[in-house]
Amino acid sequence: MPRYYISAPPANPLSRILAAVFAVLLIAGAVVFGVFVFAVIAALGVVSWIVLSIRRWWLRRKGVEQQPSGPTNQPSDRSNVIDAEYTVISRRRD
Repeated sequence: MPRYYISAPPANPLSRILAAVFAVLLIAGAVVFGVFVFAVIAALGVVSWIVLSIRRWWLRRKGVEQQPSGPTNQPSDRSNVIDAEYTVISRRRD
């Protein structure tokens, strides 16, 4: 099977060695850059977690309780209940 290149590989052995060294340095640089970016993102995540933990602690210390997310089965305050009667006027038939 024939090989197709964008440009022909260098014929000179010295230029092949230099190309290989350049490729290794380029890959090493990409790895170092990736580790740096990962470290920055991880540091931002840790700082965010710390800030949110301190905020939650501070709100608990102040006495602010979090409201439950969803309906409760036991109504705690009956003054908010609306009691009414209704009459069905028509029923929808399927």
